[in-house]
This record gives sequence, C-alpha cells and structure tokens, in this order.
Amino acid sequence: MFKPCLLALSAAFLVAAQSASAQPMTEYGRPVLSGVFVSFPHGGTAFRPTARQEAELLNAKDADLVTIKGRTSTLKPSAQDESLALARALSARSYLIARGVSPLKIVVNFASAADFIADNSTPEGRLENQRVEVELVFVGN
Repeated sequence: MFKPCLLALSAAFLVAAQSASAQPMTEYGRPVLSGVFVSFPHGGTAFRPTARQEAELLNAKDADLVTIKGRTSTLKPSAQDESLALARALSARSYLIARGVSPLKIVVNFASAADFIADNSTPEGRLENQRVEVELVFVGN
C-alpha cells in the first residue's frame, strides 16, 4: 500500500536532484548535493571508503535521498560486468544501512562500460572508473 507513495516520493526527489545544477545550491527549497566516489580494485565488490570518504558519508543519515551508482571499467557491457556493478552498489548500500541510513532513502543504479571519469586506457584510469558514486541530496533549509 505504501510502496507507490514511496516510489512517487523517491521519483520526486530524483527529479529535483537531476534538475539541480552541479554546484550545490544554498537557496531555501533548492536541493543541496554532495557526492563521494569510492574506487574498487579489479573485480572487487567490498566497499572500503577512505577515512575522508567515511567522514563525508556520515552526512548520509541526514540526507533526504541517497543515490548509489555502481560502475565498471569495461569497454563493452556484459551480464557479468553488470552483475559486478550491481554488487558494488549493493555493497555501498549495505555499508550505509549498517551505519544508520534508512533503506527507504536509498536508490541504487548500476551500469557497466559507461560514465567513465578517467582515461580507461591506463591502469590508474581504470581504477578510477571501477567505482561507486554516492550522492547525498538535501532538500529544504
């Protein structure tokens, strides 16, 4: 009975987050965005943020919406890589829930061979592309 309401509420937050600019907004009623990128070793699924990233993720409890996007560094999408991207996102979700973030606030997304943020032809670039993006959305104040 409450699932359609939660879905509609999540969709409304998502639309608000997507329509916001990349820079956090401080005006009343405008979403404030904060993001953390956590890299994974090749084939890894254990969510292990650095101390700095952990400190930033402490704010997730107070966020109105948390989006988690799992990514891989492969050049061609495959079922195996999509499973890996999903496993990474779910690992981050479990981490946040274990630290008190309501699962009702969390939206999980994943994709393989997409959304590269670094040169994928180098080992360093692939490490950056093998990641989870955690975006915190604060609405109001």
